[in-house]
Amino acid sequence: MRDIKTIGGQTIGGVAIREARPGERHALLALVARIDAESDFLLREPGERPFWGRDLAAFQALGNSTIFVAETVGSRPAELVGYLSAHGGRFRRNRGAVTLAVGVRRDWNGRGVATALFAAAECWARRTGAHRLELTVAESNGRALSLYDRLGFLDEGLMRDALRVNGAWRSERLMGKLIGAEHVPEWPDLTPDPIVDAPPPARIGRLEIRPALPADAAAYLAYDRAVRSETHFLMRSAAESLPDVAAARRFLAEQRIGDRAATLLAVVDGTIAGSLSLWTGAYARTAHEAGLGLAVRRDFWASGVGGRLIAAADLWVRARRLHRLSLWVFGHNGRARRFYAKHGFREEAVARRHSLIDGRLTDHVAMAKLYGAAP
Repeated sequence: MRDIKTIGGQTIGGVAIREARPGERHALLALVARIDAESDFLLREPGERPFWGRDLAAFQALGNSTIFVAETVGSRPAELVGYLSAHGGRFRRNRGAVTLAVGVRRDWNGRGVATALFAAAECWARRTGAHRLELTVAESNGRALSLYDRLGFLDEGLMRDALRVNGAWRSERLMGKLIGAEHVPEWPDLTPDPIVDAPPPARIGRLEIRPALPADAAAYLAYDRAVRSETHFLMRSAAESLPDVAAARRFLAEQRIGDRAATLLAVVDGTIAGSLSLWTGAYARTAHEAGLGLAVRRDFWASGVGGRLIAAADLWVRARRLHRLSLWVFGHNGRARRFYAKHGFREEAVARRHSLIDGRLTDHVAMAKLYGAAP
């Protein structure tokens, strides 16, 4: 691992930038805890661990994810004074998009540490084949916004009330920087006439919306494979479907643990026609938000299945007194964007050239719906 001690010819006094070592996980977590306690602009409350904290070696073994640290040199013992996490997408279509999060100790602010961390991360990302860097930042964090602007990140939209901090809602800006794949074509923006575009309404029998059960594993596996083979509008491709019935059973069992996640099925005459997954934020500052993933078999498009699933999502969110329901949709999926807008979702941000599908890049559009829950 090569230490980076200069940025643009300027020496970063007394600090070297390198990738974190798995054996220093505890020291790194102590640094994260200190920085979280010093600032309320970050994702976590003091005492909450980052998701990669349980197994740093496994996180880095993904091949498109790592942690960089800023370490003092010339002093004994050496100290960690800043870090940057780089988390690549989990699936084939979004592996080239890397999400960044940075933190620097207060006593080292203003000394070029964050700039050096970003330079190291960008060099690493280019080597790994990433084409996009992205991050979120509180709209009130003017200092960070200025830094990211200087580093070449562009404002891609405002995500309303994304965090709850000190009893108040806080909105965040999505910022992105394109670093590769300049010659890869894009999917066209599909905006055909909604009447011509829609298939004839399907005639369906009895429609039931109910929670998925582990006993549904075999039917759910067949559904998952079928729905992913019918369209390229889902993030996981057909090749990334659940591998077998046992995996499907484990997945469905996990959805029934606690009250913070659920998978609902739309069942028509005994056949799974669609599914809805819901999950709440992993940290205290995002616990007011639920994420949504929805899919419907092609044979049941324009039959009301999607609308019934959205209605069930509304009930689930309101029952838990949540404030925000959010989702992501591919930019060239015009029908889905119109569908969600019809059901009260607003487009908030556009992650440019985010996902690679069949040799073309497409935007990833963030949409959200707010509810009346107080902070």
